[in-house]
Amino acid sequence: MYPRAGLSIGIYIMRHYIAAAAAALLLLAGTGCRKEAKLEMNFPDKFEGKEVELISFEDSVTVARAIVTEGKASVVLPDSIQLPVLTLLTIEGRTRGYYVAEPGTAVLKDSMRVASGTPLNERFASLMHSMDSVENLDNMKLYVDFAERQYNANRDTPFGNYFGVEWIMYADPERVDSMLKTAPVELRDSRRAQRYIQFAYLRKATAPGKPYADFKGEDAGGRTISLSDYVKPGKYTLVDFWASWCPYCIKELPEMKTLYAEMKDKGVEIVGVAVRDTPEDTRDAVKKYGLEWPVVYNTGRTPYDIYGFSGIPHHILIGPDGKIISRGESIEAIRKTLESIGN
Repeated sequence: MYPRAGLSIGIYIMRHYIAAAAAALLLLAGTGCRKEAKLEMNFPDKFEGKEVELISFEDSVTVARAIVTEGKASVVLPDSIQLPVLTLLTIEGRTRGYYVAEPGTAVLKDSMRVASGTPLNERFASLMHSMDSVENLDNMKLYVDFAERQYNANRDTPFGNYFGVEWIMYADPERVDSMLKTAPVELRDSRRAQRYIQFAYLRKATAPGKPYADFKGEDAGGRTISLSDYVKPGKYTLVDFWASWCPYCIKELPEMKTLYAEMKDKGVEIVGVAVRDTPEDTRDAVKKYGLEWPVVYNTGRTPYDIYGFSGIPHHILIGPDGKIISRGESIEAIRKTLESIGN
């Protein structure tokens, strides 16, 4: 009788000990033993010794740092960062790629736009590739429509807000107001979205039908000039916002030169406006590519903050009365607009 009772008590105590230990392990796993989010990076020699920063996309807060050593760098996100989260990989303040921090090890090479190796990164990379294909079509409406679709289709992912911001950057201001009514608060109130929401209002203030907005810059010799020095009453003026470092801007220069040759004797002027570019680099590009029209130098970010555009090249066609006829159109679309006016 007593041995049997002692055995039962022992089994009872053992069962409760095992249950308590299991509960403790589960609690530990839930609080601190998550699978780490690791990013391994490869860089060319020019980045040796540079600091790499991972910055959260929504609030621009640095979440991890590393130094490039022998062409490599790696980071593990701290447990304090809630996963998954979209981050920008930056070096010296310039974005070099994107990484969706999630459990597992991802890889990002300098030639890649998005990290690979984990499910969300692979999905985001595929969408970004599709977006690049749409962008290459040089049709802003198609690009904006694509961004809107992907925002709506991926709102449950950490990169859904990326497409939301991309859409806000270029969408009609009226549609931005409508979209914000249903946007999640983390998107609507983020620093990045707030910046481009303000840009949408600037685009509305400088939309077709509105008078163009003047600003100052410099000529090739460093003398202060204004855009209005080149916008002549009675003539059509095409303003080309560009930079020497912008490959898309350089790519379209031959088409711009052809348009200028066709239209310069028909009352059409072209004015280049160099943005976020040093005067020295702008002068070298003007000489290298043989630009024949006047250029406003050293305007910094001022045109962005007046006209609310987010990328270059950006074109604004101003009419003889000083009012904007079109903006954000391709060179071919501008040619058709000018031909229709001429007829």
